[in-house]
Amino acid sequence: MYATVNGSGGTAAAKPAARTATVAKGTVLATVSGTGTLVSPTDAAQDFTTGGRLTAVKVAVGDAVRKGQVLATVDTTAAQQQVDAAQAALTTANANLTKAQAGVTTTTTEPLPGATTAPQGGSGGGRGAGGSSTPAPQTTTVTTTKVDDAAVAQAQQQVATAQTALSNAQAALAGTTLTASVDGTVASISAKVGDTVGATSSGTSTSAKSTGTSAASSSPGGFIVLTNPTGMQVTANFSELDSLKLKKGEAATVTLNAQSDTKLNATVLSVSSLPSSSGSGAAGSSAVQYAATLQLTGDTSTLRTGLSATVQVVTGEADNALSLPTSALSGTGSSRTATVVHEGGATERVDVGVGVEGDTTVQVVSGLKEGDKVELPTTSGNNGFPNGSFPGFGGGSGGRGGNGGAVGIPGGAGGGGGGRGGKG
Repeated sequence: MYATVNGSGGTAAAKPAARTATVAKGTVLATVSGTGTLVSPTDAAQDFTTGGRLTAVKVAVGDAVRKGQVLATVDTTAAQQQVDAAQAALTTANANLTKAQAGVTTTTTEPLPGATTAPQGGSGGGRGAGGSSTPAPQTTTVTTTKVDDAAVAQAQQQVATAQTALSNAQAALAGTTLTASVDGTVASISAKVGDTVGATSSGTSTSAKSTGTSAASSSPGGFIVLTNPTGMQVTANFSELDSLKLKKGEAATVTLNAQSDTKLNATVLSVSSLPSSSGSGAAGSSAVQYAATLQLTGDTSTLRTGLSATVQVVTGEADNALSLPTSALSGTGSSRTATVVHEGGATERVDVGVGVEGDTTVQVVSGLKEGDKVELPTTSGNNGFPNGSFPGFGGGSGGRGGNGGAVGIPGGAGGGGGGRGGKG
């Protein structure tokens, strides 16, 4: 397109033809995007429950292991000594209990019931013979056993305490051998034979679920970390506005940043109710974001924890719907206006009801019909002036440009355009 500059400073520009879009049927998708990383909810840190000096590491990074497989061992000397001492203490406690339950036995001599003193022989006036006889027994021996209930209870408590101590010592001895808590692949080993390793109360920990404190669940840290790409998930941050559009079960597409041609399907599992770390907003201000967790579908066996990804979630969809470019409508909300271009060039302003709003197109629910042509807004040309034309400026008779010859864009035909000595 050209702007013609005449001698009197006027400009004549061709009026651009109206740009239009045709209302047609199609699919309108409303999406929101976020960024995050891949996580495996079954990643697990493997730690000893009894610390000590490493005596053996039986796996290497990259090895596939099965649940229950021995991974490493630490020195058992101290733990075995504790078991031996606890066993001896239990033996003593059982002996004391047996003794307490047996009680104390005493022997006493007691008179027989109804016993009387036997008659004594001697002189007298009796008629019969005065001979003596052997006296009948007058006493008996009584054996009594007394059990001290308090002593028995105390002995029973000592046995229970000793049994608990033995169980704890045996568990500590078992804790010197580290076994895999889950199937997986060895992702990392943080110590070597001869190093001293610590212990944890449980021996294992797994990847934390997204709690809204960060976009990505932190990977577990431990002496050995096992990873399992089965059931891989994505945690991603979304702007506060976009997060309000997310719902459980919505479909999503995940694109790996390292492999832009790799597209993975996913569904929204949950959206945190707490804000995650704020992102960077305009002019250095903070932008509130919320984390969402998505479940990847399909084969994830070749994926790795920590891969960064871009997530696009479909928050609305209208199939076989009337649609047109969003730019063809004016206004906001569910009611908009558009300029319909009729045959012959006549235009008409109409109200338009809209449904699903996509990134570049919008669903039309009322006001327009299929095949209607709607005027699009005029855009500026590459030269930066409206309609691609240049403002007019005065010509002159000076220089080699003669009498204000035409200036063409591009090309500059017309003899150099007003030389130095030109007269305004």
